Amino acid sequence: MFGADAEALTKLEAAAREMFALYGVTELRIPTVELKELFVKSTGDSTDIVQKEMYAFEDAGGRTLALRPEGTPGVARAYIENNFTQAAPVQSFFYIGNMFRAERPQAGRYREFEQIGAEFLGNGSPAADAQAILLLKDIVKEFGVNNYKVKINSLGCAECRPAYRQQLIDFLSSSKDTLCERCQERLERNPLRVLDCKIDGDRFKQNAPKQQLCPACVEHYEQVKELLKGKIDFEEDASLVRGLDYYTRTVFEFQAG
Repeated sequence: MFGADAEALTKLEAAAREMFALYGVTELRIPTVELKELFVKSTGDSTDIVQKEMYAFEDAGGRTLALRPEGTPGVARAYIENNFTQAAPVQSFFYIGNMFRAERPQAGRYREFEQIGAEFLGNGSPAADAQAILLLKDIVKEFGVNNYKVKINSLGCAECRPAYRQQLIDFLSSSKDTLCERCQERLERNPLRVLDCKIDGDRFKQNAPKQQLCPACVEHYEQVKELLKGKIDFEEDASLVRGLDYYTRTVFEFQAG
């Protein structure tokens, strides 16, 4: 990357750093190389990242390592190893760095790409979810982007999500033979990803079963929406999912105009 592209990326990084500072989010530098098992255990062995997309290799010491495919596991590891769980459990960190995905990239994606992320740890409140969304809003606004759409949804929790997962498997199984090769593999391991598929997703989104949230998740989601009202325009999308195993409750997406 060079010229105008490099300059634009530098401006985006600067806009993000400025907003993180205003929100009191501190920087964390995470390693480029981690033990492979960190990503398997945290991201989930049923995810596309672990199944197909990691650059994994064995070093001279016999350790199985991986180039980081995402930032969250490294942040969580640092949080635990530095005893924040005991000393100061509520933390907010941001990171800026290159990530690596080995599988054939989708349109507009690359095997090496830069990611800017924020992690709010030790705080599962609706206010933390709303703050993350408003933080991203302020970053893109500071960078000069105004034409975008915001979608939100709730994936539920460990209590109410398994039932939805099984309903989705039952619904999709009758059409298994018509699914693309990747979605046929995902069906039992990670059925939510079928709804996110560029090939099959649109065929099933409208008629697929909707998540039935438990009372605690309903209350959480309603509070998130209430906190966002008047501060950002958003629309609810019951088919909005995320394919990583650690995602629960609020998910959101900013879509370019």
